[in-house]
Amino acid sequence: MKKKVKILLIATIGIMSYTIFSGSCIPKTSISANGYLFEKQFKTTVDDSLAELMLSNPQAEKVLNVFSSFKNKPLTTETLCDIKEKYSTDVATFYFVQRAYKNENNKIAQDLYASYFEKQSTNTVTQELQNLKKYFIAFVPGLAYKQDTTTGADFARQRRLLTSNGIPNELIEIGEWDLVDDNAIIIANYLKDLSTKHEKIIIVSASKGGLETGIALGKVLKAEETKSVKAWINVGGILRGSPIADNHLKAPKKWFAKFMLWTKGKKMNIVEDMSYEKRKKSFNELKFPENIKIINFVGAPLATKIDKEIRSRYCSMISFGPNDGLTPLADEVTDNGIIISEIGLDHYFKDENIDKKTLSLALVAVKIQN
Repeated sequence: MKKKVKILLIATIGIMSYTIFSGSCIPKTSISANGYLFEKQFKTTVDDSLAELMLSNPQAEKVLNVFSSFKNKPLTTETLCDIKEKYSTDVATFYFVQRAYKNENNKIAQDLYASYFEKQSTNTVTQELQNLKKYFIAFVPGLAYKQDTTTGADFARQRRLLTSNGIPNELIEIGEWDLVDDNAIIIANYLKDLSTKHEKIIIVSASKGGLETGIALGKVLKAEETKSVKAWINVGGILRGSPIADNHLKAPKKWFAKFMLWTKGKKMNIVEDMSYEKRKKSFNELKFPENIKIINFVGAPLATKIDKEIRSRYCSMISFGPNDGLTPLADEVTDNGIIISEIGLDHYFKDENIDKKTLSLALVAVKIQN
């Protein structure tokens, strides 16, 4: 009993410290911005006048200077962090999505995504849906997908929409609290079995499931075992771990993490397993088969509109630059993968139309096969 009281006391101190020192990165003031993003009218609030200019007048000298200054640097977390330090978080966020959009393949995919979403509202995607029926869609869920269905990590809405349209799909039931490499083996074995039944497979993963899927495709499975896998849609993937995990491996947050996991009957190895320091290098060493088209779907929140639920986590890793509340934006994408962005959404993709948007991603995956 004394041990439980001690743990509770330590956790309380940790929670208080966590609350007191988090959330301090949110801008005190915001600037109205009205312009264009992805060649469509876009209105929001931002943290800096330069960020406003990136929407209202992207050809302005100040904006062009930003892109010119960093054009020879890769689109990485380190680059975005430099931009954030020199200008602001929102400037770095807009730089990420706008530079990605300058890539021809990304532009085609981003425009197709928007088009398919709009067509769904007018029921004019009949032929595209018929083409999608030729594919089997396998979903890889995120952490605690059974325990907390409110996060959408179980893809329940998306699966219902697909089923209502006659599109075959299934959820790969991995361990919701299991370690990454263990789940990667489950996914790999599942895909090998699916490949004996289906010639065209699209995998859709979420959050931690993205890292697990990546390891299954880029390490566990042999290239010839993935021939039926035509596309991987990586939704908000924590591909290279999360700096939050590293933060919670140090006091006082370690006390908080230990207590919360203890209440669920879990241990700290779950946190250690998602360490940014551990996973970043190992993920970059993965080699994905060329036959798999990879689409990275990134939610990119703006500094003035961070949801209260993710604010403390967002601010705890702001030193890494723009992030979605669980991992830096640039670490959510694979090398040579297509990038499709949604400004304003965070890691949890809380959007009343997220099922239709996921369907739009699947339609893009089919289209780019041709």
